[in-house]
Amino acid sequence: MDIAREMFLREGYEAVTLRKIATAIEYTPGYIYKLFRDKQELIEAILRQDTDDLRAHLLQCLKHDNPVEQAVEMARHYSEWAVTHPNHYRLMLFPPAGWSGEGRHPDQDAAVPFEQEALNILTELVRSALRMGMIKEKHSDPGLVAATLWAGIIGAVLIEISIAPKGRVGVAGKNSSFNQRFEALREVFLDGFLEERPGKKGARRRRK
Repeated sequence: MDIAREMFLREGYEAVTLRKIATAIEYTPGYIYKLFRDKQELIEAILRQDTDDLRAHLLQCLKHDNPVEQAVEMARHYSEWAVTHPNHYRLMLFPPAGWSGEGRHPDQDAAVPFEQEALNILTELVRSALRMGMIKEKHSDPGLVAATLWAGIIGAVLIEISIAPKGRVGVAGKNSSFNQRFEALREVFLDGFLEERPGKKGARRRRK
């Protein structure tokens, strides 16, 4: 599994075959087929294992007391994982058309798909921030606020993993790094939605 993961991470889904994996681990292709019926099943197993690891890291972000800090750290961990696992991320969002089962998703065996689970957690964090008076009253829909942040995160990740560096100049800022774009997204989110920024004067009102 580890060798298959390394090949998938390095070469991508289309380039990896069970025969190549068998050669790399010095086993016969027949042995691999005893473990996995096809490449899709193997890659799905890798995705499930790795998204479980990501899920555990995201849950660690919930140890903060401040729901806004929780949301920002969750977004940071998620996006950093995505840009360092681009082939995983592409398959999570866009499974190949050739995969068996119409609309089949790599995380389909989970009660809630991973992406939906993460968005649900983010929505609850926004809901908590609203109750604590941390978010401007005009932004009263936690689902809309969470979806807006989520869309920004996914967009920033896709720019990083889908557009060649030379092509990013016109759409992502001249010579900007992913960290710079994430920080810009963070600032836009905090300035746009928060009632007040940390360090500014004024007491937050806790809403009923």
